[in-house]
Amino acid sequence: MKHYEMYFVKQHIAAQYAGKEHLLYQLFLERKRAIQADEKDLLDKQVAFITEPIAEEELNTYLVSELGAFRTYEYKNEGHRLSINQSKSDASLFVRKEKVNVYATGGTEAETVFFEVIRKLTPSFFAIDFQSGRYGWLNPIKQQKLV
Repeated sequence: MKHYEMYFVKQHIAAQYAGKEHLLYQLFLERKRAIQADEKDLLDKQVAFITEPIAEEELNTYLVSELGAFRTYEYKNEGHRLSINQSKSDASLFVRKEKVNVYATGGTEAETVFFEVIRKLTPSFFAIDFQSGRYGWLNPIKQQKLV
């Protein structure tokens, strides 16, 4: 099973870290691995500083309206589930104040549908798959070129 965590990074922070995504990944990874309470507390504060809280109700309403046309989509128990039978792809999405979690099995089609819908909202959603060490923006941030 694949598990993605997505964070809504503040716009000005996202612009500063375009092209330096590995630094954001390192922060989230260190936070995940932190054992000592004082270290975890400091990393939690750093993550809170660079991210925006997610408007859970608004995002859930948006997802229901965008995904309602899929026959194999359902929203229940505060989670969104999408199955695509022909590709044997299944994904579930859960919206929390701090982050969005996506759990997926099989092919990538169902998780990709979730990513495509969310990336329409803002360019600064940062997705991380800690198991595979993959990370990046759902919608690439363009670097501003200064001449």
